[in-house]
Amino acid sequence: MSDKIRQKDKNNISVYIQGGEKKVMTKFNKKMINVLATATLVAGVATPIAALTAPTAIHASSSFNVISTPSINSNQQDNAVLGRSKITISQASIAKGASFTITMPKGFDFGKTGDLQVGRATSATDATYGLGIYLDAQDNALDKNAAATGYNEATALTVEKLSSNSARVTLNFDNSKDSADVYLNFANINVSGPSNGPVKATIDASSLSGITSGEITIANVVSSGQVSLSALDTVSNTDNFTATLKVKEQTAGALANNNNIKLKLPSGFKWNAPKSASILFGDIASGDVVSNVDGDTLTVSLKKESSKETTFNLPLSFYVDDETNAKEGDVTVSISGNTTTDVSSLVIGNYGQIGGGVTVASPTTILAGHDEQKIGDIVIKEKVAGSFVNNRTVTLRLPEGARWQSTFESNNPGSNFSGSMENTNGLGGAEVSYTDSDKRTLRLTFKNVNSSKDPGSLKLKNVEVATQPGFSGDLNVEVAGSQGLSGNVKVATVKQAVTLAAASKPTLTIGLGDQQVGDITITEAAKEAFVKKDGSREVILELPTGVRFASTPEVKVTAGDVKVKSVSTDTYGESNKGRLSFYIDSESATPSTITISAPKLTVDRTVAQGDIVAKLKGSAVSYTAYKGATDNTQNWKDNNTAAAEVAIATVGTPAPGATKTKAVFTLGSTSYTVNGESKTADVSAYAENGRTYLPVRYAAEALGVSPQNILFDKATSTVTLIKGNTVAQIKLNTNLLTVNGTVIRMDVKAVTNKNRTVLPIYWVGRALDASVNYDATSKTVTVENNN
Repeated sequence: MSDKIRQKDKNNISVYIQGGEKKVMTKFNKKMINVLATATLVAGVATPIAALTAPTAIHASSSFNVISTPSINSNQQDNAVLGRSKITISQASIAKGASFTITMPKGFDFGKTGDLQVGRATSATDATYGLGIYLDAQDNALDKNAAATGYNEATALTVEKLSSNSARVTLNFDNSKDSADVYLNFANINVSGPSNGPVKATIDASSLSGITSGEITIANVVSSGQVSLSALDTVSNTDNFTATLKVKEQTAGALANNNNIKLKLPSGFKWNAPKSASILFGDIASGDVVSNVDGDTLTVSLKKESSKETTFNLPLSFYVDDETNAKEGDVTVSISGNTTTDVSSLVIGNYGQIGGGVTVASPTTILAGHDEQKIGDIVIKEKVAGSFVNNRTVTLRLPEGARWQSTFESNNPGSNFSGSMENTNGLGGAEVSYTDSDKRTLRLTFKNVNSSKDPGSLKLKNVEVATQPGFSGDLNVEVAGSQGLSGNVKVATVKQAVTLAAASKPTLTIGLGDQQVGDITITEAAKEAFVKKDGSREVILELPTGVRFASTPEVKVTAGDVKVKSVSTDTYGESNKGRLSFYIDSESATPSTITISAPKLTVDRTVAQGDIVAKLKGSAVSYTAYKGATDNTQNWKDNNTAAAEVAIATVGTPAPGATKTKAVFTLGSTSYTVNGESKTADVSAYAENGRTYLPVRYAAEALGVSPQNILFDKATSTVTLIKGNTVAQIKLNTNLLTVNGTVIRMDVKAVTNKNRTVLPIYWVGRALDASVNYDATSKTVTVENNN
């Protein structure tokens, strides 16, 4: 293709196109073409019904509007009334002498050969001819017979029949003063066996005529005798029902006097005699509608055949005849008879017993440890009208892991409700209150019960709740109350706001520092899962007692856009729990991941063998454990502060120094033997309250505990003995013995004697797997270490 070169020369535009042809158009001509193209676009938009073939941009200066499109049946018929259409011709578009042809499809005729069945009509609705053509010249006819327009009333428009189904229309004037309208009235058309579907007449016009070629729909052919049925004003009830049957003929005569429609009720129901019909349109009277009842069957017919499409409403009523057979739910009639209908069944009511139910159509997904979480809309609905009674209640109880937003924010929420209410059929006016000590139960007291004939409903929309950290799974609401409703409904699925993961789980050694573990990652389940509001923004990674961070590791954002600051490590008060903390400086717009890179740990000798579990806490990840109303969420503060946890290492190396021994002590003597070797103690063994006491150092030696595994915490007055996988702790002046975290109450206390710590050897021996035997004759105590 050759290049296009544009050259402007004052008001002319020269265009060189393929083949070397040169065209010159003035700005005025170019503007006129644009105007015509725009008019064509507008005309196309203004033709919502007619299906037109696409005209060229230059001559598309008229538009079609279909005024009426009646339905007819597929039977042969004479003088059928078809549709009317209007052609609007833009001003200055008619070329004098221009014409267009109208052609109906095969099987549609203006009349018998020789009869005048086409011609000019005297009004837009004239039905004298098989095809009546009416011209509304508008302002073009103001100066009749004037030379300016060439308009002559007698000859302005002529109609010529070309064949039994086609005609030519000629326009003998120009329309320079205004647009003009041509009405096409397809009245008294003979029809023979058309196919179902739209009937379209074709408009053919020269490109010079100013008329758009295309098609117009003049009728729709439907199945012979089809009748449309619908049920209006249906009700729900317990025994008696009313409804309205709307009957609409798709074509005239569809429900003839020999045709009928039968409606059969399901088992357990019977008809009452219907009232008089109400005619909506057509040419029959109310008395022409005949209805007969035979138990569960209603028959509807007409006394005479309609000549126009007819529509009428027939009031119906029926009742429960046998409660043992009547099934609850929709009451559906089956449709039969010798008339073709558009449905084979119809729901005309709903049968149910007094009562109601609670449903949630779309449970949501919410985050644990967060408040202001929207659950699915809760719908409380009557089964039948009048089920609910004034001043009775419906209660909705959340599980322990959740609180209504109003009760999360306040110990005494009163009637506050975070959400909105929407009612139907008058079931509104429910008063809100909260019950239980922790206010988990929302109580609705109905003050304005339903008075309509249809079941009422109350929808709780955009309801907000708060959930405790670490909660996961289905959030179910328990339904109860004096209205008699019961059951459980799922309102949401709760997922952890953040997850905690360890890249590896190495085995660490007791008593060593600087032991490296794998990377630890904290990942948001959704954006803004890390909370920064109300000054709550701290994230804490807490280690178990006896495990500390040897140094502060690097903490960085490795995915997403959350921002962190102020990373530090310390121990938690006097509990000897190591922890790492940092702050959320900016919430995320994209779910983010924070990585704690290769942290190093110090493991005390007090740590028992097994997993080292890190817990994720802090108000940024466990917001609801720190910020809820004190009374209502106290349990969350006391017991449910961890948002997630993971094992980051394991302690698998037993404490060194455990040996197998047999020691013999003599009461009142400082001499003793270990594996037959005589030794001397600086404090004698003694008995008190039926128990033998030994100084801690000698007791440990007898039990096979090495000196480095004997620890004493002066601040807490606690003795710790480590033997293999067992850690025994005894607090002085108490009877509490803790073995691997399990507390045992002894029948005596550990005490100090002559500035020495002495232990009841019987209880400590049991804790560290040793046998203790007392010989009353020799007053000796034998301790045998079994490991």
